[in-house]
Amino acid sequence: MASPLETAQKPVTLGERVRAARRELGMSQAQLAGEELTKGFISQVEAGLVRPSLRSLQIIAGRLGRGIEYFVGDQPLSATKRVHFHRVAAEAAAERSDWSAVRAEVNVAFGYGPARAERGKLLRILAQAELAEDQTESAFQHVSDALALLDPVADAADVAAILHLRGSAYGRIGQLVAAIESFEAARDTIERNEVIDTRLRSRVLVALGTAYRRTNRTAKALATYEAALALATRASEMDVAARSYMGIAVAHYDEGDLDAAIGAYERAKDIFERISDAAHELSVLHSLAWVHIDQGKLDEARDMAERCRDRASALGDEHMVAVAETELARVLLGTGDLAGAIEVARRAECALATAHDDRQRASALRVIGAAEDARKDFAASDAAYRDAIRLVTGLDHLADRAAIATEYARKLRARGETETAYDMLELARGAPNKS
Repeated sequence: MASPLETAQKPVTLGERVRAARRELGMSQAQLAGEELTKGFISQVEAGLVRPSLRSLQIIAGRLGRGIEYFVGDQPLSATKRVHFHRVAAEAAAERSDWSAVRAEVNVAFGYGPARAERGKLLRILAQAELAEDQTESAFQHVSDALALLDPVADAADVAAILHLRGSAYGRIGQLVAAIESFEAARDTIERNEVIDTRLRSRVLVALGTAYRRTNRTAKALATYEAALALATRASEMDVAARSYMGIAVAHYDEGDLDAAIGAYERAKDIFERISDAAHELSVLHSLAWVHIDQGKLDEARDMAERCRDRASALGDEHMVAVAETELARVLLGTGDLAGAIEVARRAECALATAHDDRQRASALRVIGAAEDARKDFAASDAAYRDAIRLVTGLDHLADRAAIATEYARKLRARGETETAYDMLELARGAPNKS
């Protein structure tokens, strides 16, 4: 049984619990406040002079590594406020891609019997987690349930966010027309109801631009990306601005304007470096290497690929190391170093197989196929090309299959294997794979 002294020392009020948790971590009031709050505010909370809002308490709880119940478990908070807090906590977890925390917060919130609109908002966050974890069927179901619960006018921002999720889910399974319809519905919901969430609006436009580009509507894609860029720049949403530049770059690449593509990629890279978004920075460096190779600028391509590899290595990202090495193998192939190209590409292909990245693995095999063909080892070349075609066919990536099959057909024709070359050209045009 606790002694009277222990009972007296046990933190009871919210402020006392904040102070106790902070001191336990050896954290100052200024450190706990961070950029969002102030040292004076934390001091007032601990003294019991002010009660933090749910958003402020969520920041405090997150920094202290405690759940909401530690601070307010025995406080007279209404069920509605508790639901709101857990929804905010779930949204914060989604921002940092902590999907297990999202599920935990949503489950706790549902335990308080949320009202209709709150249920819809919670289902939106749950669907986001499911889509991130490739549980597409469950995500579709919760998207439909959420849309049935929300008011299209009163909850317009949430409805638009759910339509954006639905479009992303359709895009994930290759139903691009349905994806475009969902993204356009999200955009129209935002505009019709004058939703002021600039981040959401620009994200919807980036997704819509990408869907347009994937259906070869390049002019519409460019216009949509540029609209997203203008919005994101005005709102200082730098990550969305960088993604807009990436979309613009790919659209220019599709049009064959490689100089414009490189310019847009460089702008995206500069922003990602500024905001310390390492994952997207690596993606842009990889894309720049790819475009420079297509331009025949092998020195520039080598520089970008090596920077991507070295940065990925420093971050411990073995997958992106392998992706960068695939581009280095392409450079070596372009300079005539066939043995070096094969060695680097085979190393990359093994790592990409481990990472289950079949699309990039097919790119490495394509390098091997071309290099082995140049060395007149046609059996090794055939094996590599056919493995690459098998992988992209399994992904249903028709554009990649067409590119690899066409290149392979040229090699076969140069060898005098006309009938097999014809089969590959038919495969490039969309005929079933005979091999």
